[in-house]
Amino acid sequence: MPFMVVYFSRGGKTGKVAAVIAQELGCESADLAKGQPDISGVDLLVAGSGTYGGMPGQALLEFLKGIPQAKGGRAAIFVTSAGPDPKSLPRIGAALEERGYSIVSTFHCRGQLMLANRGHPDEKDLENARAFARDLKK
Repeated sequence: MPFMVVYFSRGGKTGKVAAVIAQELGCESADLAKGQPDISGVDLLVAGSGTYGGMPGQALLEFLKGIPQAKGGRAAIFVTSAGPDPKSLPRIGAALEERGYSIVSTFHCRGQLMLANRGHPDEKDLENARAFARDLKK
């Protein structure tokens, strides 16, 4: 299986982004709130999370901590956050690199937090997520 999207989303905004990325890649998406997917045989792991107090969701970090070592593995990261500079991207990247993955691409989507960024992710954000996924196929 060439691609798999794994993500954690508390409010559903990151799940929307994960769904359009998976659809564009023609692969499954796995919500870590619903269980632990099998990533064996995946050529490119796409990992994503919302940003909560500057951190990615603990469920994603715990999942990544438990995946098998992947010598030469490739991964891409996406996050949603209300702020412009999500510190969750490098934290997810570090977790993946510890397991032997190289990061080939990252994507940040503005998310909604209470009144901040109301209506995000919007259609433009989702189109940017689709473009991110198309670039991953190259």
